[in-house]
Amino acid sequence: MARVPDRPGSLARLLALVAGRGANLLDVQHIREGIDLHVRESAVQLVLETRGPEHAEQVAQAVREAGYAEPGLLG
Repeated sequence: MARVPDRPGSLARLLALVAGRGANLLDVQHIREGIDLHVRESAVQLVLETRGPEHAEQVAQAVREAGYAEPGLLG
């Protein structure tokens, strides 16, 4: 799960980052309840297809480094 600013283009930038790392998006879900979010934030859960565990970790690391996820939110 990743936090994104609730502004136009935020999700597109996150998805461009994921695509740029070679992952394929299978599903995206907006989550606005059940977690502590600022009024200007949204959480998204992405289901991605990767080339394996190492590639999945590389994609997750890129998302973390870009500031989209807090520690513990993204596995």
